[in-house]
Amino acid sequence: MTLQAIIIRADGALAETEEIRRRAFAQVFSEAGFEWPCDREGFALTAKLGSGISRMTHYVRSIMRGKPETEDISLLIQAMHRRASKVFGELLSTAALEPRPGIRDLIIAARNDGLKLVLVSLLEPRDTECLLTTLLGDRGRCLFDLVVSGDKSGKGECDRLYADALSALDIDSKHCLVIEGGRRGALAAQASGFSVITTRSAFCRESPAFSEDSVFVDDLTKLLPASDRNPYDPLTAEDRADLLAAIYRLHANNCCGLTGLDWSDEMKVSDILKTKGTAVKTIEANATMRALAHKFRKEQVGAMLVLDDKGGLQGIISERDLARGVDEYGMDLPQMRVANLMTRSVVTCAPEDRVSVVASIMTQQRIRHLPVVVDGKVVGLISIGDVLKHRLDEIQLEANVLRDVARSRR
Repeated sequence: MTLQAIIIRADGALAETEEIRRRAFAQVFSEAGFEWPCDREGFALTAKLGSGISRMTHYVRSIMRGKPETEDISLLIQAMHRRASKVFGELLSTAALEPRPGIRDLIIAARNDGLKLVLVSLLEPRDTECLLTTLLGDRGRCLFDLVVSGDKSGKGECDRLYADALSALDIDSKHCLVIEGGRRGALAAQASGFSVITTRSAFCRESPAFSEDSVFVDDLTKLLPASDRNPYDPLTAEDRADLLAAIYRLHANNCCGLTGLDWSDEMKVSDILKTKGTAVKTIEANATMRALAHKFRKEQVGAMLVLDDKGGLQGIISERDLARGVDEYGMDLPQMRVANLMTRSVVTCAPEDRVSVVASIMTQQRIRHLPVVVDGKVVGLISIGDVLKHRLDEIQLEANVLRDVARSRR
């Protein structure tokens, strides 16, 4: 059973795109005059609905609950979904996305070894092309032998994607391996006869469900042999060879190499908050930068949140913003307002997010502080120092679990 092709899910395994989708939904509901306080955790729970139009239908009907189902509501859902698709494309074109850990290295290693590469995506074709260009450069599309995308209707389903990919490849599914980003996609791939490695995305809320042809890991770098290498350093040529070798081994064993390991007890953001507490330092949007500098020194913190009257997150401002302001505005800076320099498009996390995923996001996007949000309300603030300390504790725990499993199989 020789491995001949690797199939990669664009929206989830190649890159995290769900936060952009959530922001697009939030903008559309705001434009329509609806309150939609849906955080990452809540949005992740609707992934099981599948297509974008199904998720939009769910949210609109929830808002309209108690009102009779009419043609006007159906038209509203369709119009809001079309608008959300357009906004998603606009946000995607300017997003500072990075490939998920190890995936770009796997693509390079697989190409060099003569394997066919297939990309499957529920995104519209133009958004898929945009994602490829953002992540892999102008020649990103050329790295794949086949690309199977969704359609403009937004009704694309994972089952169709994998069925179409199998038909177009003309290779027996037993000679293929799928890299997925969530349980729904993994089940669809398995239904088409593929073995699957699921690199669980930040928006994957399901517990790992191992089966005879499934592997569940945080990211592909977890398949590498343990070493002293910093997990966030670029992979070396030797690392790439080891990664591809691990892929070959898992495929040869029908992806049962990690069956039985349950990572559902991984440390979460809530564990950090239990130790650190939930108090956050804030400043008003109309406060001066001089007042901000004074509060930074007094409170001995490196970042503060800007909240509205209801406790909702307006933005975040840090010492780096202060330094940037000195460079850009010079002597005018002290009297400028916090609102002029704060970051408004804030990446957030939820208490149930895994520390490993948060560490990856913060490192890749060079984020030093991350607000913790539940139902639109800020419940804490964590720093890269908090995350890495707990991540080191978690890695030690994982090593102990793996050691115990290895001993039990002797």
